[in-house]
Amino acid sequence: MHDMADLKPLGLALVGAGAFGDFCLAAFAEMPEVKIAAIVDVDLERAQQFADRYQAVPYQLLSEALKNNEISIVALNTPPFLHAAQGLEVLNAKRHLFCEKPLALTVEDGEAMIAAATENGVLITVDYVMRQNPYWQTAAALAQSGILGKLRHMDLANHAAGLSLPMDHWFWNASKSGGIWIEHGVHFFDAFSWVADQRGHVVGSQAFHRSDGAVDRVEAILQYGDVAAHCYHAFDQSGSTEQTTVRLTLEHGYITLNEWVPTALELSTTVMPELWKPYLPGTVEISEREVLAATIYEVRAFSPEGKSAVYKRSIQDGMLNLVKAIRDPRWKLMVTGEYGLESLRTAAAATALA
Repeated sequence: MHDMADLKPLGLALVGAGAFGDFCLAAFAEMPEVKIAAIVDVDLERAQQFADRYQAVPYQLLSEALKNNEISIVALNTPPFLHAAQGLEVLNAKRHLFCEKPLALTVEDGEAMIAAATENGVLITVDYVMRQNPYWQTAAALAQSGILGKLRHMDLANHAAGLSLPMDHWFWNASKSGGIWIEHGVHFFDAFSWVADQRGHVVGSQAFHRSDGAVDRVEAILQYGDVAAHCYHAFDQSGSTEQTTVRLTLEHGYITLNEWVPTALELSTTVMPELWKPYLPGTVEISEREVLAATIYEVRAFSPEGKSAVYKRSIQDGMLNLVKAIRDPRWKLMVTGEYGLESLRTAAAATALA
């Protein structure tokens, strides 16, 4: 097998050069494994600006970009309602797909995309950055290791900066976004399924409407095997007040992840340090307290480099994982199209029950 550094970089086209597309392009540009070959955007002038920056070719139409034989991978950064049609176009052109969440707006469209990938011998991955985040990875490894006992409960409280989105933004239009569960909840449905190593089953769901009729808060109760779960998403905060908290309850401790892109993990446990210390990334701080003759270890593992750097590396790692799977059929794709479809099924169920 060749060393990755010795191989020619794979040509990459990015579709949808918005603010997040800009962030992704900067991340991909640092990777020797890919070469930004094309930028596609409905605003051709914007595509041209990015193309000039990355020595790429600008296109207004995806169909035209797919005629470019340099392109092996298409990164889809467009709004959710475009994912199915554009994704199928990419897959049927025998290009690999790096898709932003959600995979599609409907389970049927997601199934069609996976079928097209299989038929055309290409790969789909979804940019589920939690699976690439070192602190989510640590939480999953600890939960699955059994050293903290059985996982009992998973809780998400996501208070997002919906106030920063204009009233006419596509996010508030369920026909374009799919609604909060499909547009955003899929991230956490996938993460919880991964941590619990079980498929999610929605027990109940509810939605709250603001004065103009748009849904800005949703809540659901779920089961992942014998693990209970609760998810609450609110898009009613500002950038200064938004916060995300995930709390995992185990038999012998609690794991807490703060922020939408966690840069730290907090652990509270009675289990001896030699068992869990090898799992912890970054800088680690440990304190002790005594409760009823038992020692409680209060632990914080964190990255001093900050959110932007951790987020960028998570996106890069997702792309790198796809490149490795393209290069070597034996390589395990960390986030498969099936994972994207399974989380979409859970989101569709939560939407239907609300």
